[in-house]
Amino acid sequence: TMAFTAGYWALGALRPRVMAFLGCDMVYPATGDTHFYGSGTPDPLRIDVTLRSLEAKAARLMVLAARQGCAVVNLSRAAHSRLVFPRATPGTLAAARPGTFDAAAALAEEDRLAYRVPSGRYWLEEDRFDPAAIDAVDRLWLAAVRRARS
Repeated sequence: TMAFTAGYWALGALRPRVMAFLGCDMVYPATGDTHFYGSGTPDPLRIDVTLRSLEAKAARLMVLAARQGCAVVNLSRAAHSRLVFPRATPGTLAAARPGTFDAAAALAEEDRLAYRVPSGRYWLEEDRFDPAAIDAVDRLWLAAVRRARS
């Protein structure tokens, strides 16, 4: 999830045309290497109410980046990834273009819930967040990406 945080920062500060992720598949098989820990388990510090679906958070980043004219792609060659970004190679980055997504429902629900925490210290306020509401918003972000691909 640090990659997503860096992605949002880059969108605001650098205005990239393409953001490419490598080594960030967030897949934790029972045996063998994981995306960057070598072998191990998911980050135990990320057990919180806001991080319910990595796929949905990836979808949200990709959609919000596209709204700013930025394509988001996955450079990984791994067979499995929790990122929902289109696959790319270093040779295809120059041709990467942002998708077109209808995220009005997800954005409206986020506005309605008003789960924003200006300080960024959401863990101090997480008791006001309803996990079912977060799951519903996550489904809306995933639906926006799926509709664009079909």
